[in-house]
This record gives sequence, structure tokens and C-alpha cells, in this order.
Amino acid sequence: MAVAQALRESDAAAAVLLVGRRGGIEETLVPAAGLDLETLDVRGIDTTRPLGMVGAMLRLPRAVARARRIIHRFAPDIVVGAAGYVCVPVVLAARSQRVPVVLMEQNALPGRAVRRLAKRSQAVAVSFAGTKQLLPGARVVHTGNPVRPEVIAALPAPRRERCGHLLIMGGSQGARRINDAVAGGIHHLLEANPELVVTHSCGTRDADWSIPVRAGLPEEIRERYTVAAWFDDIAERIRDADLVLMRAGGSSLAEVSVLGRAMILVPYPYAGAHQNANASAYVEAGAAMVVPDEELSAVRLREEVERLLHDEARWRAMSDASVRSGVPDATDRVIALLHDVLAEHRRGHGAAA
Repeated sequence: MAVAQALRESDAAAAVLLVGRRGGIEETLVPAAGLDLETLDVRGIDTTRPLGMVGAMLRLPRAVARARRIIHRFAPDIVVGAAGYVCVPVVLAARSQRVPVVLMEQNALPGRAVRRLAKRSQAVAVSFAGTKQLLPGARVVHTGNPVRPEVIAALPAPRRERCGHLLIMGGSQGARRINDAVAGGIHHLLEANPELVVTHSCGTRDADWSIPVRAGLPEEIRERYTVAAWFDDIAERIRDADLVLMRAGGSSLAEVSVLGRAMILVPYPYAGAHQNANASAYVEAGAAMVVPDEELSAVRLREEVERLLHDEARWRAMSDASVRSGVPDATDRVIALLHDVLAEHRRGHGAAA
């Protein structure tokens, strides 16, 4: 959505249409951002459930047909497929109508949709440089992962002299393993580190039991612990933190590194464990340390946080490496790629005519 917003801001006359999944969260987020939305009735393909695969495949022809109608009516100059299964019918419809396509992949390991559509597209914009070798035969451009405008607005975000503010993020719905560890360890962590402040975004799914944990803390500790299902000003919360503990989703990694914060990552162990590869790139860069999901506990959380609280040199080095890993102009890079692909398409169309 960051690219769509930037296109609208850079050219008031530009028409931008997003296509999402019917019943998905985009039905709330996209209109709220002032963008137009069409939806398709599509489902992901769960390879472990044969009946689910059949159902998804049966929906695909209808989704492609509707996508063709949308493209015919909207008449786009270019189509951007932001990975995920919802982009499959849109890209197939665009290719059938000779509309140029650029894919975007935010994870280090490309998903099934991008792998299958890469060679049918004019280019693939990737967030991780190492993704290129996983898409042989496709035109792959390392652009970085576009971040929301509010993240850019939070810059500059200079590193403080000491690590004293921990931000814990579990995503919009939550991360049960992380929330369990926080619930079991927040008292001892704050008690043992009287200068530490903790902000915790626990997600909507676990809010009913995570948020009341704060009420059970002694008053002097409670004041240093803020917890909510979600923070609308999360970009500012990241900027105000010194250390972030979270999953290793592509968007979150991009935002935290743009703001230059050291990270403790607990990769999501499911969905093919693709977050492990995301996390590895930041560990290799020196910006993060990893705790496997199955190893995270209240004790381990406290140990890893205190490791950085007490080793200021390592924390500073990780923060500096995070800054180097961030790509604040990723949106501009993607838009430049779109213009290049569109210009190439028009030149080829003119030559053919």
C-alpha cells in the first residue's frame, strides 16, 4: 500500500486501484487510506489439505475472469503484484491482456505465487538481495521493502547513548509464544532492571489476558510497562525504543531497520518457516539476534534482553548495523522500476506497431 500511496502523492492525476481478497483486512485498511479497492473471491492453497486445494483451484477461473473485467474497466498502464495468492488471478488476467506486470516480494524466500509468476512478469522487486538467486530466469531488482509514510515521517531517529526502552511487537493479531513469555517474565525483568521501560503491542487475539497482566504488577513497576492490543502510532513507538523484540516478518524488519533499532527476533515457525531466512539476513548483517520460537520462555526473554542491556558495545553495534540494513528510499526505488518497465513496454509496443 505504501507504493500506491506514494504514486497518488507524486501525481494527483494518477489513478490507483488496489485489488484484494473479499472478506480480508484490506477491506478496512485500503478505504481508510483513501484508496479505491476491488475484491476477488480467492483462497490460499493449503498443500496439506487436498480438499482445500481443490476448492482454491475451482475458485481461480472465476477470480481470473473477474480480474479481467476489472482490468478492462480500469485500463491500467501497469499492474503490481504484491505477492500472495490474491495477486495470481490479477497477474494472469493482466498477462492475457498484455498489461506489463511487476511483482514485489518482501520475504527472503519467495512465496509460491512469486516463484510461479516471476518469469511471466517484466520484473520482480525484492526486499533481500539474496532473493535474486532463487528466481533464475527472471528480471530481479533489489529495491528494499517499501515502508509506510509514517515510518519515514518518524525520521531522523538517532540512537541514544544507552539501551533503556524495550518495544515488544507481536503483530496485529498477536504472537502467543511472545506474549506468554512476557506475561511470565515482565515482573522479574522490570524489577531487576529499574531503569528499563517496556512497551508491549500484544495483538488483538491475546489482548483479553495480556493486558490484565499489567494490573497485577506492583505500582512502581507497573508505571514502566505499557501494553495495548495495538498502537496507532507504532512508527513513533519504534523510534522511541532502543531495542525491539518481535517476529521476523518482512514489513516489520524493513520498518525497524529504517529507524535503526537493534532487534531480538523470534521467527514465526509455521508457513514453511520462511521467517528464518528473513531473520538470518539481519543476523548476518549484525543488526539482530535470534531466539527460536520453541526456545522462548520468560527466563530466556529476560536473559536475552539483559544481555544487551549490560553489553552496551554490542547493542550500539547492532543499532548501527540496523541503520545500514535499512532502505528508507525503497518506495522511490520501486516507483522508479515501475516507470522503467512502463517505458520499456511502450517502446516495445511502439516498435511493434
